[in-house]
Amino acid sequence: MTRTGHGEDVRDRLLGWLLPDGGAAGSLAQEDVERFCWYDLPVKWMAEPAEYPYILTALAELLQDAGRSRAAAVCTSEGTREILDAWQHSSDQGRAAHLRAVDASPVTPPDTDLLTWGPVMGIHEAVAHSNASRLLEQALDDSALVPGARGYATARIKHLDRWLTTPHPAHDGRTPLDAIHSERRRTWAEAPPAARRRLRGTVMDLLSVAPEVPADTAEPLRWLLESVGDGVTLTQAGYLPRALVIEAAERYDWYLPGMVPRTENDVARLVELHELARAARLLTKRHRKLALTARGRQHLADPALLQATAARAWFGNGVRAELAEAAAAALLDGELTLDDLASAVHTLAAEAFTLADGTAPRPDDTRHFLWQWLRPGEALGFLAYRDRRRSTISLTPTGRAAVLTALRTRAHAPRTTPWA
Repeated sequence: MTRTGHGEDVRDRLLGWLLPDGGAAGSLAQEDVERFCWYDLPVKWMAEPAEYPYILTALAELLQDAGRSRAAAVCTSEGTREILDAWQHSSDQGRAAHLRAVDASPVTPPDTDLLTWGPVMGIHEAVAHSNASRLLEQALDDSALVPGARGYATARIKHLDRWLTTPHPAHDGRTPLDAIHSERRRTWAEAPPAARRRLRGTVMDLLSVAPEVPADTAEPLRWLLESVGDGVTLTQAGYLPRALVIEAAERYDWYLPGMVPRTENDVARLVELHELARAARLLTKRHRKLALTARGRQHLADPALLQATAARAWFGNGVRAELAEAAAAALLDGELTLDDLASAVHTLAAEAFTLADGTAPRPDDTRHFLWQWLRPGEALGFLAYRDRRRSTISLTPTGRAAVLTALRTRAHAPRTTPWA
């Protein structure tokens, strides 16, 4: 395309690109206009940079004539000019400028507590994201949302959350949130290799409904948070006070019968709890004083939040979390010996992962992981052994709920690759 082309030809080409199925310029979403100005024009169109102002002016005129002044302003804005300049410097600079502008756009749906949008979307999520953008654009047009006004950010999220939880015809009468979660669960369950697909398939039906949260979930963690409260003084070595250590050992039978622990280090499960609470920012240390954070107080008042945080911390991330899925899926079927549990986890480890030297994990490697997962699970009250010989292990009632919570969280997480 060159500037010697007729203006009518330019407008026709713009409409053909932006509305390939036909339609008037007034039906264009601002999201589509932004994508064209910030990405399609510099990356996909056959046009020289010198022609950009001419093309964008033509598009702005089309939109103005259709009564779309906000979208028209995108075409001729200083921000758009800066993004196009960035593309001329390098693809990396252009892409970065484009993504920053999209994030800052008032019609880009924000993440909320209900949903974090994924960089890789399935069909239902892509449709929902587009419709949510149009929802926000309409709210801006109606002045229901006013950028810069007091409470704008909160109002925007509430507006979106209401829409996410309202049945919508685009999703066969389901809510957009339900449709997205269902789609993500399917993608999660179908992820290769075969060992992962098999184990996730065994729990899929259990994840369609959120588990009930027991009032006493993660009770040892709750006890620790309540015991620390407004603050306790740590020992010179930075350990929990001995009185609290002895109380934990006696309360949960965490030490050898008839013996009294000297320091926190003598009670491995208490160490696990303490580290988890600090890592989750439920407790904070200042000098030698350990105290509950505002986040910790919030968790004490909300069992569901406490369970979700404890379950996420227990599963962890990356390879640890994937192997935790295998252990959890096996234990959902009932009590197992440690050998049988290790064997179930090793099936996935051997097929899905390699060590740093390129070799497959050995059974001892899997057992090492398993102990790292079992210790905090027992400390949180999610796992129980039949006897002190630890011959068999099972999920407690609160552990079963926590496992389902963790698996749902992972299955509903935003996708970063086509296969999760």
